[in-house]
Amino acid sequence: MPNPVIFAIIQAPWEGLFKNINMLIFNKILDYLRSAKNELTKVTWPSKQNTTRYSVLVIVISLSVAAFFGLLDMGLSKLVAASLANKTAAPTEPVEPVGPAPDIQTDVPSIDFDSVTPISTPDNGTPDTQTDNQE
Repeated sequence: MPNPVIFAIIQAPWEGLFKNINMLIFNKILDYLRSAKNELTKVTWPSKQNTTRYSVLVIVISLSVAAFFGLLDMGLSKLVAASLANKTAAPTEPVEPVGPAPDIQTDVPSIDFDSVTPISTPDNGTPDTQTDNQE
């Protein structure tokens, strides 16, 4: 029979390791929840009247800023559109040529593909030479 003290020393670290880890995690979660509850008792909560007043103030300021930037965007868009419309509507005068126009060759040679004969090469012979090579 093995010595119970030696057996307990060998077995205890493995058994206690998982037990201690589980208890350690559980204890940390409980400590966190207790400290959070303790801190919430120290908070000075605003009254219902203050909460309503500040909420209305935030909404009014947000709508005012949105209206300001919306009007600014609309005004700048119209300004840009008007300036672009003025540039395209400017009258243009016809340009007179300075000197005589250069001679441009308008005669383009055409190729008659019906009269073209195929070129015979060693790799690509005419049909007559292909029949001669097969014999």
